[in-house]
Amino acid sequence: MPDVTRLARVWSLVIEGARSLRWLQFRTAVLCGLAMTFVQAVIFIASIGMFAQRVPIERLLAMSLVTDQIRVLAVLVAVAAADRAVDSGARRRTAYVFAALGGCIAGVILSEPFSWAWRQYVIPGFAPPQRQWLHGTPALFYHPIFNLTYWLVVGGAGVFLYADRRAARKTAAMLHAAELDRIRRSKRALESRLQAMQARVEPQFLFNTLAQVERLYEIDAPLAGRTLDDLIAYLRAAMPRMRDTSSTIGQEIELVRSYLAIVRVRLADQLEFSIDVPAELADLTVPPMMLLPLVDHAVVHGLGPGREGGTLRIVVTVAAGRLRLSIADSGGGFVHGADGTGIASIRERLHALYGEDGRLELERRDDGGTEARLELPCEARVAERQDV
Repeated sequence: MPDVTRLARVWSLVIEGARSLRWLQFRTAVLCGLAMTFVQAVIFIASIGMFAQRVPIERLLAMSLVTDQIRVLAVLVAVAAADRAVDSGARRRTAYVFAALGGCIAGVILSEPFSWAWRQYVIPGFAPPQRQWLHGTPALFYHPIFNLTYWLVVGGAGVFLYADRRAARKTAAMLHAAELDRIRRSKRALESRLQAMQARVEPQFLFNTLAQVERLYEIDAPLAGRTLDDLIAYLRAAMPRMRDTSSTIGQEIELVRSYLAIVRVRLADQLEFSIDVPAELADLTVPPMMLLPLVDHAVVHGLGPGREGGTLRIVVTVAAGRLRLSIADSGGGFVHGADGTGIASIRERLHALYGEDGRLELERRDDGGTEARLELPCEARVAERQDV
């Protein structure tokens, strides 16, 4: 009973393998059969020349073409069955050894009736007088044994070459899948790390803004109420984006523009700001919540209460494949407190995202103002970094 079960399993694998074959595999097998016929013609060219003196050479080649195609297709089905067995957990070497033996034996058995009929009725008496032993009873044993021996050598080599290449492809696919999984894990870890850094920036920005509204209530309650309404509307639009891991120049500029509009109301229109961003740069990718904390830092430390307002200029450019954002104020926003939590967190995020390719520089200008210059790779994405 175990032998019957095993034979049934082998037959099932053969049927599944035959059904799994695709047109590309059939085409490859046909080409291999043609190559085999050509190689045999070259190896046995002397014998073919001898036989061609008695029968048309095209009849000899036609017999070889058909029998080689039958044998190649038999080996192809055997290899497909071995593939299914290996994928089901069978030992690779054992499966392909049986595929080589079974495919070659089956191919010779299936092709031999056609070969015998062709020799008997299409090219009778093809053998020259000195090879009359190729007729009659000896021929019934000689041709199958010769063909089986020849095909075991050639077909077996082909099967094991295929098996090694398939194993190499599977190994490469597994390594590729493992690398993709590592990248996905790295991306998730990086996003979690960046969100933790980002979470340290957001409270400072929000607390500063709420403190400004609170001070405004002491000066002009109705104006403070309107400003608070504007702030609530702004936060409703801004908060969903604060947790994103990717943003665009256009989105970040709109947040900054809304924020500065609120600040200008608080400062009784004593704040003047300009934003210079070419339209073609609006879709460039940038990390979220980097530009807005810098603007907030400039307002709080350089243009806030007691400083009678001032000017703020934001310029975005691209040069040599790098994105440059400049925030210049007329006060000291980027000197006093430049090493505070907000600036330190931005620098930490830059380093995590871009390493040495991201920079934040602060300096005092000749006209008494200060400037922050943020520089990073153009259109860089968090997911593209794999070494963090």
